Amino acid sequence: MSQGPEFIGSEQPALALLQQLGYTYLPAADLKAERPDAAEVLLPGRLQAAIARLNPDLDAANQARAYDLLLAAGTASSLLEANEAVWKLLRGDAPTLKQTVAGQEEFLPLRYLDFAEPANNDWLVTNQPRYQGRIAVAEPDIVVYVNGLPLAVLECKAGGATGAWDSAYHDLAYYQKNNERLFHYNVLCAGLWEVDAKYGAIGTPQAFYASHNDRRSDLAPLRALLPGREPNAQDRLLYFLLAPARLLDVLRHFVLFEREEGRTIKKLPRYQQVRATNRTLARLRDHDQGGVVWHTQGSGKSLSMVFYTGKIVLALDNPTVLVITDRNDLDDQLFDTFAGSTQLLRQEPRQVEDRQELKTLLRVGSGGVVFTTIQKFQPEEGNVYEELSARRNIVVIADE
Repeated sequence: MSQGPEFIGSEQPALALLQQLGYTYLPAADLKAERPDAAEVLLPGRLQAAIARLNPDLDAANQARAYDLLLAAGTASSLLEANEAVWKLLRGDAPTLKQTVAGQEEFLPLRYLDFAEPANNDWLVTNQPRYQGRIAVAEPDIVVYVNGLPLAVLECKAGGATGAWDSAYHDLAYYQKNNERLFHYNVLCAGLWEVDAKYGAIGTPQAFYASHNDRRSDLAPLRALLPGREPNAQDRLLYFLLAPARLLDVLRHFVLFEREEGRTIKKLPRYQQVRATNRTLARLRDHDQGGVVWHTQGSGKSLSMVFYTGKIVLALDNPTVLVITDRNDLDDQLFDTFAGSTQLLRQEPRQVEDRQELKTLLRVGSGGVVFTTIQKFQPEEGNVYEELSARRNIVVIADE
């Protein structure tokens, strides 16, 4: 293995930090024993063990079926379609499996990842693994495996190298073309070069890769892992995106597949969207009230609202989310964004036509993402505002 500036300045520190974050390091040479076929991208033994560990009520036949379901999801006609199908399974939208229990047929849930207890998963990092692709053998610098699934691919460059980011991006793009199967299971890709680091989803153009410049979150825990030096850009990206609990959070709550002009685009969050979503949810849980999230133009306000709504649907046991605006055009714009994100929301949003429909939707027992303009609260006569709902599980999101 080369011990040049790229390895010493970027790859080696990245491997060291990932181990401190909870990953087990396995050299590529040792990884061969778990994937003797050079074209294999999974670690079958680890994946099968995770399925058995996380689904103890499934019998052997259904555990084998769970494994086959994941392989079948990766046979879609395009890389993005395969990645989306796998994502649906991994995030917990997997179909239940039919099984006879005590003489009765039951439908048992299926899990590939433990989101509640990250430590129950198998966290592994390796460097310089070799994968046989369509054209040639590819050798990414770092691959992150969780339960035998390659969830992240990282390409490292020397911090002082000319065109470090261009080189890292082109390597990542080449791997996606040459080794599509490696990216069927991918959550994110990243280029690291000490002084900066950028991440993006598969298929993301270079201009839309993002740095993780969150300087408002607490860096003290990261500094404690790096005694003697201040965290650099690649440290921050690894810590905020690939620490086990955070990677699972991104996978489950912050991935979008949007349809634009007949094609699918995968989107990942910017740091401010994750921070706003999680802090707002914490405030709602701890104090039973919300607050104000201030956005600059172009910072992704609409998607922040989508991420927040998708997460509270799970966290608060299926509340009704009421999105209020003061203009019809803004109501339409936001509704279209939400309507294109139904997989993350786990339901179809509704856009109310009048006050009576608003009242009806707010009086259901739970659930629903409802869009309305504030004008629809206006009483039909006079200024007496009747109570539209006595429920406590309604979350209001007001745009401006």
